[in-house]
Amino acid sequence: MKSYKKYIAILFLFPLYACEGLLDETVYSELTTETYLNSEEAKLSILYSAYGNSQLRASYAYFYGTSMTSGETWNEFGAIESLFTPLSNFTWVSSHGYFSEIWNVLYAAIRDANIVLDNTSKENGEEQLIAEAKFIRGYSYSILYDWFGALPLYASSSGDDLYLERASEEETVRFIEKDLSEAAADLPVRQDTYGRATKGAALGILAKLYLNTRQWQKSAETAQAVIALNRYQLIPDYEAVFAVDNEGNDELIWVIQANPQAGVPFVANTFPTDYPHLPNQTIYASRVYLFDDFVNSFDAADTRKDLIVTSYTSTAGQFVQLLGNDRSLSGKYEFDKDAMGASYGNDVPVLRYADILLARAEALNELNGPTEASVELINAVRERAGVSPLQLSGFTKESLRDHIFKERGWEFYFEQKSRTDRIRQGTFVSGAQARGKTAAKPHHVLFPIPLAELDANPNLKQNEGY
Repeated sequence: MKSYKKYIAILFLFPLYACEGLLDETVYSELTTETYLNSEEAKLSILYSAYGNSQLRASYAYFYGTSMTSGETWNEFGAIESLFTPLSNFTWVSSHGYFSEIWNVLYAAIRDANIVLDNTSKENGEEQLIAEAKFIRGYSYSILYDWFGALPLYASSSGDDLYLERASEEETVRFIEKDLSEAAADLPVRQDTYGRATKGAALGILAKLYLNTRQWQKSAETAQAVIALNRYQLIPDYEAVFAVDNEGNDELIWVIQANPQAGVPFVANTFPTDYPHLPNQTIYASRVYLFDDFVNSFDAADTRKDLIVTSYTSTAGQFVQLLGNDRSLSGKYEFDKDAMGASYGNDVPVLRYADILLARAEALNELNGPTEASVELINAVRERAGVSPLQLSGFTKESLRDHIFKERGWEFYFEQKSRTDRIRQGTFVSGAQARGKTAAKPHHVLFPIPLAELDANPNLKQNEGY
């Protein structure tokens, strides 16, 4: 009891003299919430945070939300099966964690971009900083729009109204278009630092926005603007496009950059655990497969199919046949020899030059039907793949459209494009029903607004059908 009285006495006496000595602090900085963002260093740090969020590194939601729902892939095994299976079966609900993941991470990128924009001005010579922030905001909104449709549009970090209603679809598209157009006007064709936004990236994402909203003339013109930059080209070797030691090659316009802390999950979640690999390379129990019908649809001479693993010899020396059992594996992303566990150093393309060529070909076909110009664009991609060129004669607008979507499937498997392509083609739901997914309904072309967001914002309305 005496010891407690002693400590209590000290506590009462301490404030009488402490502020004059022990707790006096030396002020090393005058930074406050009002002055911090006056520095270029601070603005760049927030811009880099915006970049990091918009990259969606290691996002299972982004990487598999497309291929599982489109029927490009299917899965089995592993703890993640409980998340993948609803996507494949069209039984997802608004509480599925992947929807909240995409919403939260991309709105964090938008928040950071808005902070930069609210604290910069062209009068201070910050045009490029502004352009990069607008690119990140427009790009982030474009993914959210693709997933959820019309959005609440936050154009400032002021926080005056945190509970915005969803804008109309037209307003959402115009907002994204404005951000990307203004970004493209001030961004350089090349950046000194790999991974920062460029004019080609802004124009390319805009060209795809126009394509997916069926604004054919604008898409064709904007794709041509990317081509006219003379910055990008199809590199001769398809496999080299994705090679770890060839990052930043001249075909890549915008990518998800891997890093040691957040490598892409494709390799670890695709290959069986008995597939030959190095001790530093982790493989999970889950597996992601390609269907036989797709693998068998390639031309015999097509080098793009060479990256598909159709059989292997296991670590136990057993031969395993995959093709014929709907279990072929995508080897598009190689086993990184310097992997750190499940973190592989493969950059994943978001947009590459082949996409621009095929996007312009599609838009031209929708405008004018088959022409030499549209067929030449397709043939440039086919030539690199080692397959014979198409002939203009014999194609109708409808048959060339069908071929372009096939070409896109062969060119872009495992590149997060199949869902949007099938929606644009009008086969997303009907294709799922043909695969026996009886739960698939027309409203599934959009994902549901995350349940947590509806609970947090009383002004949000759910997408129809959910």
